[in-house]
Amino acid sequence: MAFLFRNDQPELAIDILREVGQWLVDSDQTLWEIDTLTADNLLDMYTMGNLYVMYAQLGGTRSEPAAVFILQWEDPLYWPDVPSNTSGFIHKLAIRRAFAGQDLFAAILDFCRTECLRRGIKTLQLETDATRPKLMQFYERHGFTPTYQRPMHEFGQSFLCQFYVMTF
Repeated sequence: MAFLFRNDQPELAIDILREVGQWLVDSDQTLWEIDTLTADNLLDMYTMGNLYVMYAQLGGTRSEPAAVFILQWEDPLYWPDVPSNTSGFIHKLAIRRAFAGQDLFAAILDFCRTECLRRGIKTLQLETDATRPKLMQFYERHGFTPTYQRPMHEFGQSFLCQFYVMTF
């Protein structure tokens, strides 16, 4: 399957985040409070132009939005000690249910690595809720190394966060 990545559709990206977030709520796996997934919360000087919609090419000219994620180059909230433009930071990754189990994350990682290398950057970082062992194992299977945990507070939610790094 081929993919196309667009960073000029923030409304669609937020709609997909809300769709996946609602599925998580309905499945008793709440990760984000749905009402916090808004343009006011998600779009700022660090994320504008870095919120991607991943399209799956379905044959011919048909394509469908399959996933969203943020790939930013500075992150003062989660990674305040990392200088800007020295690492890529992946946030708010969401894969639509119709595309689950198709290893879209590998394609997202390839895209992120390419964007990093294009900028002379050789690390990717992300974080997740440290109470989600399956999600943590998923990231570790894809080459991320756990570094440390610390409490975080975002959009009115507090949680223990597991931080990860990948060097290439």
